[in-house]
Amino acid sequence: MSIIRPMRNDDLLDYKRLCSICYTYTDTAQPETLPEELLRIRMGAFDESGRLLSAMMQIPYEVRFAGETVRLVGIGGVVTDPTARGQRCVRKLFEEGLPRLHREGYVFSALYPFSHQFYRKFGFEWAEFRREAELPRTSLRTDLQQAEEIIRVLPDEEDMGMRDVYEAYITDKYLSVIRTEQMWQDLRKGTPWESLKHAYVLKADGRTVGYWIGMIHKENGHRTLHIKDMAWTCRRGLEGIFSMLCGMNEIDTVHMRTYGDFDPRMLVKEPSDVSWKGCCEGMVRVVNVERALALIPAPPLPGMLTVSVTDEQIPDNNGYFAVNCDGYSLSVERSQRTDYDLSCDIQGLAALVAGRQSFDTAVSDGVAKMTNERRRRFAAMLFGKHDLHMNHDF
Repeated sequence: MSIIRPMRNDDLLDYKRLCSICYTYTDTAQPETLPEELLRIRMGAFDESGRLLSAMMQIPYEVRFAGETVRLVGIGGVVTDPTARGQRCVRKLFEEGLPRLHREGYVFSALYPFSHQFYRKFGFEWAEFRREAELPRTSLRTDLQQAEEIIRVLPDEEDMGMRDVYEAYITDKYLSVIRTEQMWQDLRKGTPWESLKHAYVLKADGRTVGYWIGMIHKENGHRTLHIKDMAWTCRRGLEGIFSMLCGMNEIDTVHMRTYGDFDPRMLVKEPSDVSWKGCCEGMVRVVNVERALALIPAPPLPGMLTVSVTDEQIPDNNGYFAVNCDGYSLSVERSQRTDYDLSCDIQGLAALVAGRQSFDTAVSDGVAKMTNERRRRFAAMLFGKHDLHMNHDF
């Protein structure tokens, strides 16, 4: 029988070795000693002799959801000893962790999976649409709007408005991570002359309208700029970024990760010049159904909807939830009635709340079942399509 508990410092080397096996890298350095708050987010499944069988990190974040700040736990570093597979240790970690995270006040969880099918067993559902795009620098349009001023920003300098642009950019996005000081330091560290790391802010009308951070990789004489992060506050900020890249003779190719509705084909002379590559798309789980529903912006149409939800891991999420809206504000409460207008499992609710697709498409795809057609119009306004942009790998 496996024992679920947070790791101790003397478990960290075993965890590091398991990660090396499961993620196929070599690293023999002794892990550093961690304080209690960082040990608590590293959960392990141990056998009775104390051998580590499986482990994961449950990393706390604050994220923006429809303009509100809420708590999300990122799941990462999930590993199982190859000799212990089939013992359902990852399941036991989730069965212990998910109800506890619900009690601790988390509203959502998210992860980037090796298998979407595997994590659906624990209530996660694909919700983030992202791809990797690559294009020749010379394909960029030469008529893009330019910034009035471009400023190089080095790691030990003020950010020249970079964070303000980021905060404005994620305001209308769903589940974007609110970056801590340490996250910004990690993102900005490195210089062009030490690690080919570049960071620039763009200004117009006396204010910062965009920025980008990237690193140049050279292989066989070919130079590719990998954009690590970028954001803008207006059309001029967006076009200014790529207008600058158009003039950078130091690079041959631009590589970036795209989210949601952003499509770089509008920035090039020939859309076919953009090549696409699939990448690991994020999955989301609703940890607290009542709070997640209450965060949805109130539709301008008065109405009500009772949602029936089933959740195999978190008992408190099972039941009927009555959503009421007067056209200005929205409230959610548990309903004692057993009749309902819409039913879904916890995976379906994640897709609806995150806005992966339009409501009508979700119903036709079997994500949820509408049992009261008179409430369909209100449900479609409640569960609209949104731009999910988690922007931080766990």
